[in-house]
Amino acid sequence: METHGAYVATNEGSAVFETYNLEIHAWHGCNLACESCAHYSSLGFRGGPTAEMCENWMELWAARLRPRIFSILGGEPTLNRDLERIIRSAARIFPDSAIRIVSNGFLLGKHPGLVSLLSELRGRAHLEISVHHGSEEFQSRFRPVMELVKQWQASGTDIRMRLASTAWTRRYKMNGNQIDFPDGDPVSAWSSCYGKGCKQLYMGHLWKCAPIAYFGLWPSNVSVEPVWQNLADSYTPLLADCSDDELGSFLGCREEAVCRLCPSQLEKFELPIPFRSPGVASENDQSRRRR
Repeated sequence: METHGAYVATNEGSAVFETYNLEIHAWHGCNLACESCAHYSSLGFRGGPTAEMCENWMELWAARLRPRIFSILGGEPTLNRDLERIIRSAARIFPDSAIRIVSNGFLLGKHPGLVSLLSELRGRAHLEISVHHGSEEFQSRFRPVMELVKQWQASGTDIRMRLASTAWTRRYKMNGNQIDFPDGDPVSAWSSCYGKGCKQLYMGHLWKCAPIAYFGLWPSNVSVEPVWQNLADSYTPLLADCSDDELGSFLGCREEAVCRLCPSQLEKFELPIPFRSPGVASENDQSRRRR
């Protein structure tokens, strides 16, 4: 049956909710700096969860959620040296889900075991490479990635290319070191949202989307106005001990106050070449979390 926009099956008397896509960060930091990244990975934060943390978070929801796709991303997931362990654990914990790994590709060479793991999970797992710029400057540095991709594809690895920069949209603007959010109308922002199917699994909780899940994951010299901090503080993610009604309501929730963080209408813009300048700030993973 359908409840609150999510499909419910029964598993030994308990409800199991099917959802289209569930996402987890394998790492928060990123080796690129894509302007207005919805996950704030462009702002210079470094760090990410351990494989054990990811496993614990997934286990909390394994008996209650059945995502059609379980996405492992970031940030840049290949910055986590234990990425293969996270992938293998996701495939075990969510045995009915397709496993999607999203990467910019530049650090794939640091994970030579990934190709054999994806071969082992053939038919269930694929690697999605996001290409973040079409310029010659970017493509010249991206060519070694493409050479490696072709080698892996020749061995039967499922790798899919996505030109991310052609559909890039602005989530917020930077005014010096201050993040200026657009104060969108929640109904309009939800209607135009690209992230409707991007629930986040973070700190063992479920979050509506990346902009609220990772709010505060930026260096200490980055600031927001109190109105946005207060809005973020007012949001409560869903805890794993929630009732079935609470879980169904969460999965089916549409617009809410936190949607003000996003624009009423999406603004496409030409993404600048996203290579990161050296010397970006480094902080402990939890230093800027509000809870």
